Amino acid sequence: MKLFKSIALVFAVILISGCNNEISTDFTGNEITIPMIAGEVQGNTTSGIITIKERTDGLAQIEIIVENVLPNASHPIHLHYGSLDDNGNIATLLSELQEINGIGKSVSILTNLENGEQLTYSDFILMDGSIKIHFEASGPLEDALIASTNIGINQPENKAYIEGNKSITECNRLITLNVSLISLSQNVIAHISLSILF
Repeated sequence: MKLFKSIALVFAVILISGCNNEISTDFTGNEITIPMIAGEVQGNTTSGIITIKERTDGLAQIEIIVENVLPNASHPIHLHYGSLDDNGNIATLLSELQEINGIGKSVSILTNLENGEQLTYSDFILMDGSIKIHFEASGPLEDALIASTNIGINQPENKAYIEGNKSITECNRLITLNVSLISLSQNVIAHISLSILF
């Protein structure tokens, strides 16, 4: 009888342990976490992190958490080509950041970029890119950033922002001025194209 009780107890412990130690089969275990560069909009200063996880199908799952967002807020997130210093085009849109109890959350599984190119986890962590979370999709504050970060090969550039040596609160704009210079006395025509990033 004691042997039966001992076997039953061992079996129960194994069964309970098995239930509590479920292993997710969605992820490989490869992941990186990057602190977000704080933004300030309407007196709110944010902080947050981005976690990039490798899924078993090779794709990247991007999880973003931003603290101190406004109540009931919904913020668009853009994955851009180039660093935060560049005027990179939008590579793709990520799931919007939704506020829940003062914390903004977004989860995206990255499949294809806007140009149809597929991007795996391995591609993403080596990408020449950046992520910008905008205050709104359109309107007077569409260029205001509540948080941002460099990713991939640009990630080391975040140090200057985090240490306060650089700042970014708005999405960069590129203006190109085209000027033609004509000298009537010497019949010289020059065309100058000047791009200004601000």
